[in-house]
Amino acid sequence: MKNFFKSTLGTVLAVIAFSLFWFWVNKSYFQLGFSLFFVALFFGIEEARKKISRNPKYIHYHFFPKKLSAPQKNIIQQNYSFYRRLKPDFQKSFDNRVAVFLEQYKIIGRQGVEVDEEKKILIASCYIQLTFGMYTYLIESFKTILLYPDYYFSNITKDNHLGEFNPHLKIIVFSWKHFWEGIKVDDNNYNLGIHEFSHAILSSSKVKNFRSQTVAENDFETGYRKILDILKDREFYTQLYHSEYFREYAFTNNSEFISVILEHFFETPHEFSSKFPELFEIVKEMINYREEWFQN
Repeated sequence: MKNFFKSTLGTVLAVIAFSLFWFWVNKSYFQLGFSLFFVALFFGIEEARKKISRNPKYIHYHFFPKKLSAPQKNIIQQNYSFYRRLKPDFQKSFDNRVAVFLEQYKIIGRQGVEVDEEKKILIASCYIQLTFGMYTYLIESFKTILLYPDYYFSNITKDNHLGEFNPHLKIIVFSWKHFWEGIKVDDNNYNLGIHEFSHAILSSSKVKNFRSQTVAENDFETGYRKILDILKDREFYTQLYHSEYFREYAFTNNSEFISVILEHFFETPHEFSSKFPELFEIVKEMINYREEWFQN
């Protein structure tokens, strides 16, 4: 019930009910008309805002886009087929977002890892690929990225990890070895960067109530809830589990499932779409992924 009244529809219905009540008390057509006009205006503005915030031409238009150097662009070209497929105008937007990302977040090496230009560009590009359909793509659920050379021991979980997202400390941690392997081989459904960044995006959407969410966060959480709903179908869940398409780790919990299927979405989209078309379309909507970004 609380979630309903936090929604746009819930708010509109509450105002209408309130207006009808006061009309019944005061018999004022002016007050009723004004209230209904306000509701219509509010609803119209809200829907227009959402539509515009999902439009690729609006999302990726920049008056003064930041530019990358030729060597920086070459790093992306060599390692991201996603980038190579983009139309030139969208590549410019991608470049701008990479530059902004590197200004926003700190990347720090641990245990002798040198954070050079290539590592920075590869990490930023991974995040930008995942969030390319989002108008508001920078989030506050993390501020720092730590790089370890390989598996590392976590003092929090008292176990070895290859990556993690810590919402309390606002950090994402990567084993550079495994992050790089996820980029180098882009069709094996293992991508540590997409996996951990997905956790951070989901956390960003879940910690906010409806009215403080951006359209991107709202779309992501809406997709998340749709996925939770279809997972309640035991027959469909069993089909997913026994398909051997998603690795067993995906079924650890709901958050891990979201991160794993996003890995599959980018790594083997045609197979994903063929095997589970309904699930694929939900993921596509939750990140506002558009085919029109790409060259024919």
